[in-house]
Amino acid sequence: MASPEAKFAPVGALRGGLVLVVLGALMAWDPVDSIPEWAWVATVSLGLLLLAVALGIRTLRA
Repeated sequence: MASPEAKFAPVGALRGGLVLVVLGALMAWDPVDSIPEWAWVATVSLGLLLLAVALGIRTLRA
């Protein structure tokens, strides 16, 4: 049986993934030209990876 902290891990990954996707989208917005392209692409990619992991864990657990 999972520990009480492990039960909330998918929720944390889901929130973190959403935050990273939103942050990456804001970084990709055209008025901010000082941010390199690789930075926002990496941020969005990491956010999507976290979202996929969190949703996969929730699917397997259900």
